[in-house]
Amino acid sequence: MTSTAATVDRDQILTITQDVFAAMLDSGEQLAFERFEPAPEFTEPLAAWVDMHAITDFGPLSVRALVNTDMAAGRDITTGLLMLPEGEDVTREDLVDAFGEIANVVGGNVKSLLDATAKLSLPQVDDNGPDSSGAQFLQDLAINWRNHVLVVSLWLLPNTQN
Repeated sequence: MTSTAATVDRDQILTITQDVFAAMLDSGEQLAFERFEPAPEFTEPLAAWVDMHAITDFGPLSVRALVNTDMAAGRDITTGLLMLPEGEDVTREDLVDAFGEIANVVGGNVKSLLDATAKLSLPQVDDNGPDSSGAQFLQDLAINWRNHVLVVSLWLLPNTQN
């Protein structure tokens, strides 16, 4: 089962992230690039994720696409996605909607690369990230975007849902 999920490689994650940010936030310009230095520890962490659940020829498969960053990046993403005037306050509701939508689109693109038809969960957003108990780390990729760092990661989940 892990081979199905592992077919999504780092270059594909980078391309997905670059395409999503260019289309949704950067007016077609590519401003998201792979970060070759380690990602910093986020002082005000923010996480958004979606889960994909599929039934394959080998049994159930559940994969999580997770986007981690800091609150400042989340506010900039929200401002850009909602086209808010610069300096306007971002509400928690708007932040959750906008950052969740980024995870949803990234996850939807990852889902299209899986070798099985999968259902995509609704996006979830939380300061501390999801409970990863029992999850198996597959890979991650750090991204620089407009003076911010984001980390996109994939996780193989225990099969508790389908």
